[in-house]
Amino acid sequence: MSKKYSIFITVLFCLFIFGFGIALLVLPDREFSEQENRYLTQFEAPTLDSVFGEEGKFMTDFEKYVNDQFPLRDQWIQLKAWSERLSGKQENNKVYFGTDGQQTLFAQYTKPTDLAQRVNYVNQLGANLDVPVYFGLIPDKTWVWADRLPDHAPLADDGSTIRDAQALMSGDVNFIDLSDALHGEDVFYRTDHHWTTMGAYQGYTALMSAMNGSFTLLDSEPTLVSDSFYGTTWSSAGAGWVKPDEMYTWVPDNGFTGNTTVTRYPEGLPIEGCTLYDRSKLEVKDKYSMFLGGNQGLCVIQNPDAQGGKLLVIRDSYADSLAPFLSLDYQEVHLFDLRYNRTSLKQYVADNGIDQVLVLYSSSNFSTDANLFLLGF
Repeated sequence: MSKKYSIFITVLFCLFIFGFGIALLVLPDREFSEQENRYLTQFEAPTLDSVFGEEGKFMTDFEKYVNDQFPLRDQWIQLKAWSERLSGKQENNKVYFGTDGQQTLFAQYTKPTDLAQRVNYVNQLGANLDVPVYFGLIPDKTWVWADRLPDHAPLADDGSTIRDAQALMSGDVNFIDLSDALHGEDVFYRTDHHWTTMGAYQGYTALMSAMNGSFTLLDSEPTLVSDSFYGTTWSSAGAGWVKPDEMYTWVPDNGFTGNTTVTRYPEGLPIEGCTLYDRSKLEVKDKYSMFLGGNQGLCVIQNPDAQGGKLLVIRDSYADSLAPFLSLDYQEVHLFDLRYNRTSLKQYVADNGIDQVLVLYSSSNFSTDANLFLLGF
């Protein structure tokens, strides 16, 4: 190696190291990543306590800050995904690449070690209430589309979470087995962990068959509202080669009769006059938030033309795209998210004259949600 070439490499290396360091100092911090659909770590000035106490909290937080604010972070994530793909690997950043030309992305799934305790919270809810309580777990995409998983993918849903949860149920709760409810090529988004509108409809028919013995059969066709949806799994994987998903609605904005109304309660303040869809969300990265306008602690859907009474759904974000179908059968559907709502469930059921309660989570979210203990209050 010549001396000039050695100098060139050294200068290039220094420019790379110090250039990105200077850029990190000079460039303004980003608060939110559209690609990853999450808020990014912000810088916190060191204090005596954060530096010398709490097991080096400052350095831990600073490392997260540098990782989140590193210049061209989004581009580096995609470059890493491409390099993993070209090297023959079937996974990047805890996301598996599907066998369908790597067009389907699977978030890795891990069964909870404390499933018995989590199910016991549901049993406590059933014991506390005097109305029928139902419990269902939505199978993970790695279970429904197992044939698309790469060979020997170890972290996938094998169906045991649902089977074991059913075995742990008490007589106070009616378990609804959804393990075989979803089937077909379009029941999940390829780039996201959520079920699609078509998948939500299949889940709806299974739920209503178990809870009421019937469901509303739709004779219309779903309506395409977007062909450029990239979900959270795509964001994590950085898989720039994957085609976007299509998004559909099936129930009209105000129901088939036009009398369906939606009231949302962000931060406890009611917002009336909403519809089942917030179409402004189709212009942002998180297009799934079009359904009901995204995450909120409480949302109440009213349809005076429905035959059923009042249903309370204790849920995760999967219920956002399910809710339009539930509104066809109930005069009131109350969507309650434990992440943002600390109201006593027993009191809420009594105050609102609830007739039925459904606890519905995806298997993945039920395995990780830290708020399930609130079911017992």
